[in-house]
Amino acid sequence: METRSLPNWEAFERVVASKRRHAAKNPGWQLLFRGQRCASSWKLQTTLERHSSKQFGVDEYYHKVLRIKPKVESHFRKRWDLPTDCPKPFSAECWNYLVHLRHYGFPSPLLDWSQSEDVAAFFAFREPLTLKGNVAIFLYVEFPTRIKFFHPSGPTIITPKCNVTSVSRHVNQKTMYTVCLTESNSQFGSHEDVFLKNVKRQDLLIKYVIPGSERNKVLTKLYSKGISPHFLLESDESFMETIALEEIDLHT
Repeated sequence: METRSLPNWEAFERVVASKRRHAAKNPGWQLLFRGQRCASSWKLQTTLERHSSKQFGVDEYYHKVLRIKPKVESHFRKRWDLPTDCPKPFSAECWNYLVHLRHYGFPSPLLDWSQSEDVAAFFAFREPLTLKGNVAIFLYVEFPTRIKFFHPSGPTIITPKCNVTSVSRHVNQKTMYTVCLTESNSQFGSHEDVFLKNVKRQDLLIKYVIPGSERNKVLTKLYSKGISPHFLLESDESFMETIALEEIDLHT
């Protein structure tokens, strides 16, 4: 992982514009972004890693989510056709179920990204506390050389094929997911461990550190593009957060 400190938001915009020009000339260069409020100490961790220090096996986790499936289906009035035994690799239906669980707060091995740098910036600058420090926006390219290999002695990051269009806020956030798996699909791994290996031919990750003092300028620009808490999160709480943003943070 490479870390670059930028003086302001405009410098980040220039960097992304350059990366997008490069991506347009290089098929396979799909840019994914993730914003985090704290640049100094927050790691790239899944909600499962943040919830528990235990490293879960794929079979163990699958049977846990399979056990709660009747409750989930009853509550959401949806059905997922999943096998009793853990499939390896997971089917699209399995990934769709895991995305649904992740979306509604169940600890997940999926790490969420956005195809939009603006959405990532919103989550990085969302909290007023960012004014006192630096935020981080990560840029990830899974196939910088169009080739990818599984690590024989450790986990590999993959982008599962799943359908996120069934939830409108997934569409608004332009969400994509990655998951870290061992070659045998037996164990979930750590994204951080993969990125620390710094393998040049795959999993390109750049961490851009931006001053939190840019917050109001950035949120004003995002708001002018229609990016607000309510647009991205679609809840009553995010509606009130949007009003607070308008009247307290951005009101002049």
